[in-house]
Amino acid sequence: MARLLFAACLLLALGASPSARAGMMARDCSDPFVFRGAAVNALVLPWRVESGSPRLLATGRQLSSLALLQLLMGMLPLGSIGAVDLVASPGATCDVDEVLGRVSRGGALGGTLAPGQAVVVLWGRFFEQDGELFVQTYLRFARQGATTGSGLQPETLSLGWGGETLQAALPMQALAFAPRRLRVDELARIDAASRAALRVRPQPDAAAPGVALPSAPGEGLPYWITAQRGDWLQLQPMRPGLPAGWVRARSGDDSVPEWSLSRWLPELDYALGVAGWLRLQVGSVGDAERARIAQFTDAALARYEAAVPGDEAPAAWGLAAALRGQLAWARGDRAAAAALFAQARARLPASAAAANLAAVSALSDTPADAASAQRLGRALLGALAMAPQDAQLRANLAALYRLYADKPGLSPFEPAELAQRQQVLSGVR
Repeated sequence: MARLLFAACLLLALGASPSARAGMMARDCSDPFVFRGAAVNALVLPWRVESGSPRLLATGRQLSSLALLQLLMGMLPLGSIGAVDLVASPGATCDVDEVLGRVSRGGALGGTLAPGQAVVVLWGRFFEQDGELFVQTYLRFARQGATTGSGLQPETLSLGWGGETLQAALPMQALAFAPRRLRVDELARIDAASRAALRVRPQPDAAAPGVALPSAPGEGLPYWITAQRGDWLQLQPMRPGLPAGWVRARSGDDSVPEWSLSRWLPELDYALGVAGWLRLQVGSVGDAERARIAQFTDAALARYEAAVPGDEAPAAWGLAAALRGQLAWARGDRAAAAALFAQARARLPASAAAANLAAVSALSDTPADAASAQRLGRALLGALAMAPQDAQLRANLAALYRLYADKPGLSPFEPAELAQRQQVLSGVR
């Protein structure tokens, strides 16, 4: 069943006019849409229900509606965002690979990602086990390549070392969070409380009288956002009979309202952290804004970590360390970056990409001598054993072998053995 949700694009790049009009819509998964004027787009897919229970189907609609609302509100401090609700046709399901393939296809279509634009996708599933209900949330994120038609590209960093260029990618750009036990009554309470807290007022003033937004279970909020003033949004209804005025959205501080869904589903805070990280990768922000968004990103990830212990979510904690490490790398603090990438490696011992990232970043400000070259070689070979088809690992190892060939004093191998290793490596497919 199609539904209009509180999905919006705030085409309010930092410094842009606050009167810029924003759109909001629901969109079928077979025809997804992103806002080309937004640096970061959030797409929320339906939470799948693994049974035909009407109660679960209604709960799935309610959760995706509420998640989109709070994700949008939380992203406001990022300044140039879009959020779109995706719904499935009756009897169909939303496939994240198909959605990402459609929004990243080539061309200059209005509903596809522009070069360099970023997208974060959130969705989930409900299931029953031993008579109890559980919800599991998933997250993916990526950026469109710099040239039209290049598609989504992995996030990598490069290091010039010993006359060669080494590259390393994030350990992952997708997460499956651990399932959580679901209390449907708690979700309904949060839904009602959040809508009641987001009251529509005639002026952007918390002291002004207000009326609650519509709170029918499972329904969205059919509004246009016509202006933004600080953390206040001006709303215009899409249909008669609904209140118009100003709503105070969540601001960028660390406080979490009592009604926030993220108290029950901290994965939303993680998604906000990823959105902030992506906003910095897209760029077009000044130094002061960069520092503020970096703080926003770290605070959102920290809220998740405070709610979910590391031993219960090693992948999420490992990726968070890598995201923080990349921010440190970008600001030139290479020692801090290497330490954070080492933390990611420790959290993700089975990840070849995490091992590669830790090994490459550890070389920053380190001379290309025999000891460092051989440490790199051992690290790369260990990672390659976990992922023998990894093209980035093979390219880094090939670069190291070229360095050995150019500077035999760094090589632990005799020329004949080195040549054999190079031949074997070039033949790996």
